[in-house]
Amino acid sequence: MLPADPVTGQPDAQTESHLIEQELALLFDKPPAGPLAPRLRNGLPPRLLEDTRIVKAIRLIESTTEEPFPLERIAAHANLSASRFQRRFQEAMGESPGEYLRRTRLDRAAIFLIISQESVLSIALSTGYASHEAFIRAFHRQFGLVPTQYRQFARRASTPLAPEDEPRVAQVRVESFPSQPVLAMRFHGSYALVEDNWRRFAECLDQAGFPLADAQAVGIVQDNPEITPNDLVRYDCAIVDAGFDREHPALSRLILPAARFACLEHRAPYSHIFPVYRTIGSVWGPRSGECFGAGGTGTLERYRQPPWLNGGGEQWLDVTIALKN
Repeated sequence: MLPADPVTGQPDAQTESHLIEQELALLFDKPPAGPLAPRLRNGLPPRLLEDTRIVKAIRLIESTTEEPFPLERIAAHANLSASRFQRRFQEAMGESPGEYLRRTRLDRAAIFLIISQESVLSIALSTGYASHEAFIRAFHRQFGLVPTQYRQFARRASTPLAPEDEPRVAQVRVESFPSQPVLAMRFHGSYALVEDNWRRFAECLDQAGFPLADAQAVGIVQDNPEITPNDLVRYDCAIVDAGFDREHPALSRLILPAARFACLEHRAPYSHIFPVYRTIGSVWGPRSGECFGAGGTGTLERYRQPPWLNGGGEQWLDVTIALKN
């Protein structure tokens, strides 16, 4: 646990300064609100997930927050036998399909324990657990704390909003967006790699003949790097699909569901992106009385200019986090 001031309960000045330095590099040495004792893995997922069958399986696994699909159905969706699928998934991702599902669902639950005022039971149900007891047991195995303990610990451990960012809370707006079809490509790695991911994504699209001049970019944010280790952070580079008729092994066709979103504009280097998320999730949310939606694709970066053209410079986008209707 991070050193804390005994009076305020907040990280001490030295720890806070170190967290801020890491944040500006978009690269945490160790997730400050992550598992207290991370599980040993057999390997790490690839930077760019290009195995078509594993891509298909991952998309199916992540497509629902209800009861998980049976292994046999996921394997059939990937056109593999159950035993061969298990082996191929383990080799590609460094963990079994079941371990992947549990880890990512619990990481998502951890995000909402930090930013949401909802009950533990409500978060358990919205992230696919059938009972309060099953969720508590699974959460404790992954994080070493029960959810109510974790909520207090993680809120203290997370980097606080800087005083200069406080005025931005009033700039958060609520907008409704229709459903959108997108073409998405899954990357793994720290947020320090996001701009390079966009460059590689654009190169793949260009090679496939996609008209980049007309592309509307959307980043699909899956994880919080204060919870999930750098190498396991998932980020989808995507573009709105207006009917592109060619295939690429790493591309998936997805539908972003219609929803209301809390939105905040970011027009600065990408290295300054984390305070935008914190402004919406940790400050605006509790003050507004709004509830964030724990299911589906809930956090998007909607780019106003192509991110592959502005690497290292100013990025212009809106960070949007889905709200409950």
